[in-house]
Amino acid sequence: MIATTEARAPGAPARAPAGGAPPSVRRVRLTSIALVLGIAALPMLMPAGLPPGPGNTGLPDLALIGVTGATVLWATARRLPIRWPFLIPTLMTITAGGIAAIVNDAGALTLVKDLFVLLWAVCIANLSRDPGHLRVALRAFVAIGTLYAAVMIIGFVLGVEALSGKQVDGERAMFTFGDANYASNWFICVFFIARAAGYPATPWRRWTACGVLLAAELLTGSNGGLLALLVAVLLGGLFRLCREGRAHHAVALGALVALLASGTAAALTQIDVQPLLNRAAESSPLLRDSVGRSTGESASSRSTVLSSTVEMTKEQTHPWGIGPGQTEAQMLERQDAFPHEAHNDYVAAVLERGFLGGIALIMLLSVLLLMCVRIARRGALTEEYARLVPRPELFGALVIVFLISGLFYETLHYRHAWAFFGLIAALHLFGRGGDPPGPPRDAGCVFPGGRPPGTPVSDAGDPHDAVAASSPVAVSAASLRSPASSGRATSGAGAPPAARPVPPVKVRTAAGGGADGLRRRLVGLVAGNMVGRIGALGSLGVATIIVARIGGPQLVGAFTLARILPGLLSQLSNAGLSAAAPYFLARDDHDQRTVRPTLAWLTVIGAVVSGLAWLALSPVIYLVFFSSFGVWVAVAAAVPAVTQGFVSVGKGLLQGTDDQHGASLAIAVEEFVFLPLYLALLVAWHGPGALIAGLVLADVAAAAWIARRLARRGFFTGWGRADRRLGRTIAGYGLRGYLGQLIDLLQLRFDMALLGALAGPKVLGVYTVASKFAELVQLPGLAVNYVLYPDFAKNDRATATRRTSRLILPALGVSVLTALPLALIAGTALPWVFGDVFDDAVVPTYIRLAGVVTFGVTGLIMAYLYGVGRPGAASTGQGIGLLVVIALGAVLIPAHGATGAAIATSVSFVATTAALLVWFQHVKRRR
Repeated sequence: MIATTEARAPGAPARAPAGGAPPSVRRVRLTSIALVLGIAALPMLMPAGLPPGPGNTGLPDLALIGVTGATVLWATARRLPIRWPFLIPTLMTITAGGIAAIVNDAGALTLVKDLFVLLWAVCIANLSRDPGHLRVALRAFVAIGTLYAAVMIIGFVLGVEALSGKQVDGERAMFTFGDANYASNWFICVFFIARAAGYPATPWRRWTACGVLLAAELLTGSNGGLLALLVAVLLGGLFRLCREGRAHHAVALGALVALLASGTAAALTQIDVQPLLNRAAESSPLLRDSVGRSTGESASSRSTVLSSTVEMTKEQTHPWGIGPGQTEAQMLERQDAFPHEAHNDYVAAVLERGFLGGIALIMLLSVLLLMCVRIARRGALTEEYARLVPRPELFGALVIVFLISGLFYETLHYRHAWAFFGLIAALHLFGRGGDPPGPPRDAGCVFPGGRPPGTPVSDAGDPHDAVAASSPVAVSAASLRSPASSGRATSGAGAPPAARPVPPVKVRTAAGGGADGLRRRLVGLVAGNMVGRIGALGSLGVATIIVARIGGPQLVGAFTLARILPGLLSQLSNAGLSAAAPYFLARDDHDQRTVRPTLAWLTVIGAVVSGLAWLALSPVIYLVFFSSFGVWVAVAAAVPAVTQGFVSVGKGLLQGTDDQHGASLAIAVEEFVFLPLYLALLVAWHGPGALIAGLVLADVAAAAWIARRLARRGFFTGWGRADRRLGRTIAGYGLRGYLGQLIDLLQLRFDMALLGALAGPKVLGVYTVASKFAELVQLPGLAVNYVLYPDFAKNDRATATRRTSRLILPALGVSVLTALPLALIAGTALPWVFGDVFDDAVVPTYIRLAGVVTFGVTGLIMAYLYGVGRPGAASTGQGIGLLVVIALGAVLIPAHGATGAAIATSVSFVATTAALLVWFQHVKRRR
C-alpha cells in the first residue's frame, strides 16, 4: 500500500523484501499508475452520456483526489518540497472571484473549481521532478489520447453514438466530453504533445497517431479549434527556426504569411463567398455543422453573446465584476435574446471578476509564455529532459492554441489544459540546466570605442564576443576587432588606425560583469531612451495645451508648422547629418581628429544653407502655409530653420561618442526647455512672434547644453583639419539614410491624406486618434534603434550580425508586450478620453496594433543596416512599405474608410519588416 510504504533516508539503499520489489520501486509503480489513471480520466466528463455531477464535477475530479494523494505521499517519502507553479495568478483569480462573489452574493462554488484545476498542474509538475514520471505522463497522454480518438472515429463510422458521442441534433462528435469544442481542444493538445515528445519513436507510428488525432479533431467540427490548430502548426515551424538560430528566417516567413493572409482577407472583402460556403455545407452533414456554422446561427449567436457581455461590462457600477459563472444568469435577468455563458476567456475574466480578474489573467498568460520561452531555448534543457521532450518549442505553440481558442470558448478552465500547464512547469522548474554552454565569459568594463583609452586598435581584442554569442539579449558597446581582420578601407585623410590616439572621452563601467552586466546596460539604455521620449511627448503635449489655450486652433497650427517645416528643411540641408554622425564617430577606420572637425563644419554649413533656403522659399511658404499670420512670420521662421540643425546634429554627436544617456536626455531637454522660455515671453508678448522666439531660444538653450556635455567628454580637443573628401562621404551616407526617413514619414501619413480626401475630416479625426494611440507601440523600437545603431557601428560585421540575430526575437517580444496592454485598454480608454463619438476608433486601433508590433524588429534591423554602412538598404525596405500602403490604400480606403486605412498601414508595416529581413539575410551572407 502506498500509505504504509516505509520511507528511507536519502542515499540509503532500499531494502528488498523477500519475493517482491523494493518499497521505493513499488511506490514509484503505484504513483505512476495513479498518474496514468488520472490522465485517462481527464476526458471522462460525461461517460456513456451520463450528466455531470453538482457544479459540473465528474470522474476527473475523483481521479484528481487520487493523484493528489499519490503526489503528496511520493514527495513526503522523499522529503521533497511541493512546488506550486502558477500559485500567485491563481490566488489572484480566486481573490478576485471571492470579492465578486461577496459583492454579488453568488458564484462561490466556482472558486473551488479554480483551486481544483490548479492541483492538476501542481501534481504533474511535482511528479515530473522524476524524469521517469514525466516519461510516463507524456506517453500516457499520447497513447490514451490516440486510443480515445480511434474509439471515437470507429463509433462515428459505425454509427455507435455511445462511442462517438455524436450530437443528437447534428453530426459533430463529442466523445465523452459533452461538448465538441472541448473534445477538439483535447485532441489538438495530445497532437502537440506527441510531436513535442517525439513519441512513438518510430516515425511511421508517430505520424499514424498524429493522423488519427487530426481525423478525430475534424470530426468534432470545431471551427475555432481548426483555426487555432492551423495557426499553431505554422508557429511551431517558426519557433523551430528560431530555436535553430534562424530567427530572421522565422520572422521573415511569418511576415510573408501575415502579408498573404492580409491580402487574402482584403480580397475576400471584395468577393461574396457565402454561396460557396452554402454549397459546401449542403454537400455533407459534417461540413454543414462545421463550415456551415461559420456564417450561420453559430456565428450570429457568438456575436450576440460577445456584444451582450461587452455591454454588461460597460454597465458595471463597480470594478469587482458580476460574480464567477454568473454571466448566463445575468443575461436571463436582462432578458437577452441569447442567454449563455461567456464564450470568451478574456471577456469573462473582466466581466465576472472585475479588473483584478483581468490582471490575474494577464499575469497567468505572462508566466506561461515566459516559461515556454525559457524551456524552448537551444540547450536550455538538461540532456535527460531534452531526450524526453526534443521539441519543447511546440509546447509554446500549444499555448498559442489555448490563447486563440480563448477567443471562442473558456478554455482556461479545461482540466486537461492545466494538466498540460503542469508539463510546462515541470520542464521549467526541474528540466533546465542553466544557461546553454558557450565560450568563457569575460567580465569587465565597457569602454567607448571598445578599449581603454590609449590602447592601440591593433591590441584591442574582442572581449565581449563570448557574451554576445552566449546571451540572446546581451549587447556590448565594446565588441571591436583589429583592423587586420576588419576588411575595411582606411580613410586617406587620417593616420593608420593602430597609431591613432583615442579621443579623450569618459569611461563608463558596465553594471556588473559578463552577460548580466551587459544585459542590464542594454535594458537601462533602452529604458532611459524611452523615458526621454515619453518626457518629450509629455512636454510637447503640455506646450500644445498652453498654446491652444492662448491662441486657439490657429496658433496650434502655427506651432506645428514652425516645429516641423524648419526641421525637415534643416535635415535636408545638412544631408541627414544627425543620422550619419554616430556612424562615423563610432567607426575605427577614420581618424577622429579629422572626423570631428568635418562634422562640425558640415553642421555649420547645413545650418547656413537651411536658413538661406528658407529665405529664398519664404514667398512660397507664406502663400501655402503662413498666409493667415503675415509675411514677417514666414520670414522669421528662417531662424529656427538654422537653430534646429544644431540640436538635431548635437544629439547624433552624443550618440556617436557613446553618451547614450546624454542623447536620451537631450530628446527630453529639447522639448522641455521650450515651456519655461515661452511662459516667460507670454508676460509681455503673445501671438506667433512669441511662439517663434520661444522655439529659437529653446533651440539655443538645448544646443548650448549639448555643446557643454560634448566639451566635458573631450569632443572639442585634439582636432585636426576638416577633410572635404570625408565630408562628401558623410553627406552621401546621410542623404541615403534621410531618404528612408522621408519615405517613413510618407508611409505613416499617406493613409491619413487619402482618407481625409475621400472620407472627410470627421472620419480622418477618428482615424487620427486610433493611429496616434497605436503608434505608442513604436517607442521601444525607436529606443532600440537609437541605442544599438552606434554599438553596431563599433562592431565588426560578423559581431553585429550575430548580435542582431540573437536580438530579433526579444525585439519582437518587447513590441508585442507593449501592444497587449494598449489593446486591452483601447476599447475603454479611447471613448472615455475623447468621448463616445470616438467609439469608431477602437477597431482601427486594434488593426493598427496588429501591424505595428513588428516595428521592434524594424528598428533593430535598421540599426544594423545603418551600423554596417547600408543606409540605402534600409531606405529600400521602407520604400517597399510605402508602395504597399499606396496600393492597398487606393483599394481599401474608398470601400472601407478608416478600417481600410488601418489594414493598408498595418500590412505595409509587415511588408517593411519582411523586406528589411531580406536585406539582413543578404548582407549577412556577404563577406
